[in-house]
Amino acid sequence: MKETLFIQFYAKTKSGWFDLCNGFSDTWDLCSNKGDFYWMAHEEDNDKWYLKETYQDIPLPIQKGTVYISASYVNHLYQAYTWSIQYPDIRFIVGGPVASERSFGGGNWNSVHFKVEKDLPPNLFLTGQSVESLFKVPEFSGKWKLTIPDAVPKDSKIYFSYTLENQCYWKKCPFCSIAQHCKEHFRKRKNLDLEFKDLDFKGHKIVRLNTGSITPEHIKAILPNLPIGNDIEYRFFMRAAKAETNALKQAVKNFDKKIPECTLGFGIEFPSDRMWKYLDKGTIMSEVIETLEFCMQTGFKVNANVILGWNNLIDQDLKDLEKFMDSLSGHTVTTLQLRWLFAHPYTKIYDTYDGVDDTIRLGPFNCGFNVKVNDEQKELNLAAAKIIKGKCDLKHIKLEGYKNLRKGQL
Repeated sequence: MKETLFIQFYAKTKSGWFDLCNGFSDTWDLCSNKGDFYWMAHEEDNDKWYLKETYQDIPLPIQKGTVYISASYVNHLYQAYTWSIQYPDIRFIVGGPVASERSFGGGNWNSVHFKVEKDLPPNLFLTGQSVESLFKVPEFSGKWKLTIPDAVPKDSKIYFSYTLENQCYWKKCPFCSIAQHCKEHFRKRKNLDLEFKDLDFKGHKIVRLNTGSITPEHIKAILPNLPIGNDIEYRFFMRAAKAETNALKQAVKNFDKKIPECTLGFGIEFPSDRMWKYLDKGTIMSEVIETLEFCMQTGFKVNANVILGWNNLIDQDLKDLEKFMDSLSGHTVTTLQLRWLFAHPYTKIYDTYDGVDDTIRLGPFNCGFNVKVNDEQKELNLAAAKIIKGKCDLKHIKLEGYKNLRKGQL
């Protein structure tokens, strides 16, 4: 094996499919000419992801040289930190989504996904640069490729990404860790060749069209050209707003026969016009409902993400929430994911919400905290949770996260 490795992580999820964090797909040929690819199994669903011992005693196949790591999650970054201590003769260069958008504070390197609170080992380097930039070649100048880890069964279900761009064009949500980043390392794919259509894999493929929020431009350009088949489906995040909905309607008109199987993720956050204004979502109730209903009528699956833990709810917000849930037909929302508000460093929520005393840390990395609210707000958030649970039961909407929420913050 060469003394240069390109490490990508993968994990078998609780749902049984394999999440491939294929950060080097855009530069596969370039990387293969400079070193060896190395897939590292990493249990992202492990309930002990925040414990240091989870990352110990995981060996590497080389003792010296250079290791490039594509880190999609903070636990990937912490694994790199652990390795840099265990292997002082290896130079670790870590990029990827968790490190791609950076800011500077107090002279230290920091990402919007975390905050570095002490000096890193001298052989560990974090970078917001792309692989193309590191090796001084044009962005997206290679052909996208993916090799499947040998341990993944040939008839299994895999989930991987195809990058459109590395930002969210909206960038205004106060809780979002990618909303606050700088534009220093912006990348956008210009040639939409959709190379994954030629992937040699007999199992089921889930393709994440990777961008913080898909643009109307991408909706019109990509959706009508997506490969269609029983063995492939797509997921992407989209704003439930007028421009995106109009683009989706135009794209649907350009489909030849049937639409591809797609799950559209929507950040509903808290469905009231007052809260959406507070969160700078740039949409209103009528537009959101129109978007969701069109998806249902057309055949798109909808994954609605709702957040609780707000410190400013009022009674009218609960009335608007109930109105919103009542307006949905039984098939409009496929899955509703409910979670508690998390404060990432360098976000407005981090600066304005309580809970910093319970900050989650992995080694030198401050990951943020689950927010705390006072008793009055806890009652309002609990009432909202009960409304959501009751309406989902009534409309046969699959609800995820409610039990974890009840065990934790409420």
